[in-house]
Amino acid sequence: MLYNINMITTYIVIGICVILVIFLCFALAVASFSFDNYAENLKKTNDMKNSYGISTLDYVSQVNKKYFASKLQIMQCPEYQDHYSAGVVALSEKTMYSNSLASLAIVSHELGHARQDASGNKLRKHWSLRRTGRICGYFFLPLILIGVVLSLLQVFGVLEGLYFLIVGLSCLVIAFVIFVFALVLKYKEIQVEKEASIFALEFLQEILTEPEISICREFLNSARLTYWAGLFRTMLGWTMLTKKDSMFR
Repeated sequence: MLYNINMITTYIVIGICVILVIFLCFALAVASFSFDNYAENLKKTNDMKNSYGISTLDYVSQVNKKYFASKLQIMQCPEYQDHYSAGVVALSEKTMYSNSLASLAIVSHELGHARQDASGNKLRKHWSLRRTGRICGYFFLPLILIGVVLSLLQVFGVLEGLYFLIVGLSCLVIAFVIFVFALVLKYKEIQVEKEASIFALEFLQEILTEPEISICREFLNSARLTYWAGLFRTMLGWTMLTKKDSMFR
């Protein structure tokens, strides 16, 4: 009976280890190659012109008038920094005057964020949490250093008193909570980006053909994969197996 229990326990442990190894390989692959995959998709989709023959700027104006009562402001920003922020759609000059599927997908995604902003406070709550995260991030490394130093000095007898060990371990626990908060926030960001892409495709369905929609969907999926890469890089950066990513960007 005891032998059978030991065998079952062994199989369970082996199964868990196999699952962890598979997850690690998958996470490292996403963390390492998703940005290259996005760059390739961007280059490919940038060469495809939309069949509707509309420029990105005209498209934004059209959607702005129909869905936002022309309340959105359109501003220019540096290349590769297209974004939405509090009623402003910021586009680079290259994106603004393009008629490629990539440009339409990018700006539609930002308009998706505008729709999120207009339909509730979900997006603003996320922004608020991200600002809080940035503040917490400043304390992450100092807390780890203080925690490790105090704990080791107390354990090796350099510092006397259990107080130093308690303070050191408390610092490490707080640092771990900040780390978990960063992972949760990155996961929530993925969900926000996913919803914005769903809204983007709804906007695009009004002017693009089904094959073009499929191309834009693939492009937006490759973009969202980079957010998963950021999550995995944050999760595994300490292992030195992948590049590190900012905990709160």
